[in-house]
Amino acid sequence: MRTGFEVRKVTYLLPRSLVTNLADGAQVPSGTATELRGIAMGGNAGVKAVDYSLDGGKSWQAATLGEDHGKYSFRQWTANVTFPDKGEVGVMVRATNDNGVAQPLQRTWNPRGYMWSSVETRKLQVV
Repeated sequence: MRTGFEVRKVTYLLPRSLVTNLADGAQVPSGTATELRGIAMGGNAGVKAVDYSLDGGKSWQAATLGEDHGKYSFRQWTANVTFPDKGEVGVMVRATNDNGVAQPLQRTWNPRGYMWSSVETRKLQVV
C-alpha cells in the first residue's frame, strides 16, 4: 500500500508516563501537600525513574516508584507536591527506562500513533 509518506516498522516503544489521579483542570490547594499518582511504562525495558516538573521542564524532581513487576509491566509512581502560589500550574511527568532512554519532550509522529509517548502537561488550578 502506498501512503505518500515514509513507512517504518515499529520495532520498539518509547517510555511513557501519565498522571492518573487528577484530571486536567482539577483544583488543588495551595500550601498543602497534594499527592500526584500515576503509571509509567518503559517501552522495551523496565522503568528506571519517573520525574515531574512544575516549571515547564526547566527542572525535574524524582517521584517515588512503586513495585517493579518486570520489564514490560506498568509501574506505579507517586509524588507529594506542595503548590505555594495560587493560579494555573502545569505538571509534566516523564519516565526513563533501564536503558537510559527518557520519554521525549516532542512527539514522534507516525501514521498509526504507536509512538505517541511524548511528555504531556496536566494543567491544574491551585486555589
